[in-house]
Amino acid sequence: MIKFKNLKTDEIKTAFSLREDGEKTYIKFSADGKEYGYFKSNIEIITSDINKLPFRVYVYTKGCYKCHKPTEILTYITYADKPTENVIFPCDFDRLLDHQNIIAHLQDPSIEYYGLNVIGDIEEFDHLLMEKYPERIKNTYSKTKNRIYPMNVCSHCGNGQGWYYIYRDINEMVKNNAEIKLFEQSSERKEENK
Repeated sequence: MIKFKNLKTDEIKTAFSLREDGEKTYIKFSADGKEYGYFKSNIEIITSDINKLPFRVYVYTKGCYKCHKPTEILTYITYADKPTENVIFPCDFDRLLDHQNIIAHLQDPSIEYYGLNVIGDIEEFDHLLMEKYPERIKNTYSKTKNRIYPMNVCSHCGNGQGWYYIYRDINEMVKNNAEIKLFEQSSERKEENK
């Protein structure tokens, strides 16, 4: 969760997600909750311990859609039915299939649309990744989603590598039973492995 301080009341609150738009920051306190607008000057985002991410970070290399040079992609991979649970390889393929987005698959049968989340799906996780890796993850405009959100940027040309391409890549890797390299373990997994 993201902590912030209301500078008018000195209250520290926990938000589910936040997004900035002009002079305001819009905050949600739950995934499906209402958005509340605060003037940026009235709140202070309290930097969490970015060395302790609540999820695993995976990495793979792909060709940039714009310049076609190889660039590293960082993403979390969590189960759609429980977004706080990491997909750990070898993964529970039946579970991913049980929560497959059938409608999306019927509209685009070139991809399975397994029941998983990647960067671009969970605002809170996206912001934590951007906070920890500001040179790799930046707020970038997506024509596909018609909005600005944190995404990987190419290390060569700086263009955003959007959700659809990453989701498609991860789906393909899962389909082929390919293990995706772990970039960094979550703090709780590090403790378990000690």
